[in-house]
Amino acid sequence: MARLFISLYVFIVLALVGLSAGLERLFSPASQGPAQHVSTIITLFDSAHAAHLDIRTLADNTGLPYKVVPLTSIGWSTQSAEQLALGKSVLLYDEHLGEQLYIPLDKQTILELNISAQKADNQSLLLYSTIFFVLLGALIALWLWPLWRDLNQLKRSVSHVQDDGSIADNHVSNASLIAPIAQALNTMSVKVKSLLQSQRELSGAVAHEFRTPLARLKFALEARPTLDSPQWHAMAMDVEELERLVQEMLDYAGSDVLLPELNLAEIPLKELVEQVVRHLHTPHLAKHKVCIVGDNVTLLADDHFVQRALENLLINASRYAQYQIRLNISQSANHVLLSVEDDGPGIPHAVQEKIFDAFYRPDEGRTRASGGAGLGLAIVRRIQQWHEGDCWAQDSELGGVKFILRYPRHGL
Repeated sequence: MARLFISLYVFIVLALVGLSAGLERLFSPASQGPAQHVSTIITLFDSAHAAHLDIRTLADNTGLPYKVVPLTSIGWSTQSAEQLALGKSVLLYDEHLGEQLYIPLDKQTILELNISAQKADNQSLLLYSTIFFVLLGALIALWLWPLWRDLNQLKRSVSHVQDDGSIADNHVSNASLIAPIAQALNTMSVKVKSLLQSQRELSGAVAHEFRTPLARLKFALEARPTLDSPQWHAMAMDVEELERLVQEMLDYAGSDVLLPELNLAEIPLKELVEQVVRHLHTPHLAKHKVCIVGDNVTLLADDHFVQRALENLLINASRYAQYQIRLNISQSANHVLLSVEDDGPGIPHAVQEKIFDAFYRPDEGRTRASGGAGLGLAIVRRIQQWHEGDCWAQDSELGGVKFILRYPRHGL
């Protein structure tokens, strides 16, 4: 906005100054010789004076205002005085009275004839104004043309939605006044494309994840199982898996919206970790040895979301750990670190970056025991982003994988 205002303001000022100076020079009487009618009047009176005709009678016949004044009432230049002495008329210009013609009557008096044409002055003013505003309009149109061209290009871009839901890229020059708008539209197009792609992937993944338990249910129903039979319990487990998948997808969809309002508080991190381990012991951690290492560091964060991220990591570790899961709490000058590692099969280096993507799982042959829709780690990453932190995976000393959550200390 400031750039556009300054550009237009400077342009208009320079245009006004330039047009005024140019037209003033063009229409200034000092830059013009006598008009045709003025030359005719001068010739007429000079001829009459040379023929000794009555100058006053001739002045009356012209219809121009005149008066007789003493010769000494005006300070004459040497050239004008010599001209009058020779019986020649002298043309002078007065800023207020206009053109005045002085004709000698005798050695003591002169006739002052006002030959300024008011009509001509009005016509000059009209012509001056017309030329001024036409040129000003042309200059403003010249300044607006690149802006209009770029706006038309933006209009064409946003009017053509591509098959992937994005708008066509615009190629407005960085020197253009609307370059920031064009860049913002390009950025928006990329975000829209990414969101639509994410939605398509979500729809496809939902269909894929639901297909397996639904197929098992359909097969079991065809067998008409009796109550409390193994097939009946298998059906109940399939229903629970569907319910879990739906809940995971709802949680991920909820995390994929705008930043929620965080209820930040000082959290004794080790106490929170111990509480989560106790909560998950019976359903997930009963078969594993869980070790918690580190001091009771204070973390400024939303305890609900920190607990949720930790639960996802512990549930993920319980699916793959053989015997042991270790949690470590540490801090540095600027960060608080919380890690969860296991002695499971680990994750190849090539996919350690990808495992935080939604629906990504390094092993496609998951069993019901391992379960999951591949959304737990995606939710963890989203929670870390909300806290201005980050997360990553690396090899563990226990032989499996080590997930690390890093939070800023915020001056604690």
